[in-house]
Amino acid sequence: MGFFTKDFKEIFYTQIISVTGGLLAGTLLAVYLNKIYLIPGFFILFPGLMDMRGSISGSLAARLSAGLHLGAIKPAKMVSEITIGNFKAALLLTVIVSLLLGTVAYIVNLIIFSIDYPRIILISVFAALMANLVEVPMTILITFWLFRKGHDPNNIMGPYVSTSGDIVTVVSLLIAIVVV
Repeated sequence: MGFFTKDFKEIFYTQIISVTGGLLAGTLLAVYLNKIYLIPGFFILFPGLMDMRGSISGSLAARLSAGLHLGAIKPAKMVSEITIGNFKAALLLTVIVSLLLGTVAYIVNLIIFSIDYPRIILISVFAALMANLVEVPMTILITFWLFRKGHDPNNIMGPYVSTSGDIVTVVSLLIAIVVV
């Protein structure tokens, strides 16, 4: 019965934090919505960026957690061949998927709205890279930290990655709109 209680607490508290973080990200997005209204293609780009970040960071956390539980990754040695390989794979996936996502947003923008705005491709790549350069190392660090503290990262990392990723992606997209 104690096992159920520990898991329940881990999941329950992270879900509360996840909902709160989602509200924060949504509020931040609502405040700066006027910048996003300028290009209709952002309505294609935004959900894709959010989903991509969650998929990449979520699967990374799951792979690391499985490796830690199976003993393939040593908890004391965070920098290993497996961790570095996963980090590189996450960044490569980010570049490829954000290029495709930006290209689709550009083509839809051009065909449906007759707006020629090729910068949307750069915005997609820049925002995705910026978000994942923050999110991926944070995911690695927290997965290892949770495992070392006796928690099950599988219970906590999903909601954590969703929450932190939502906030980081919204901020990254807003920065990318201004910079690019």
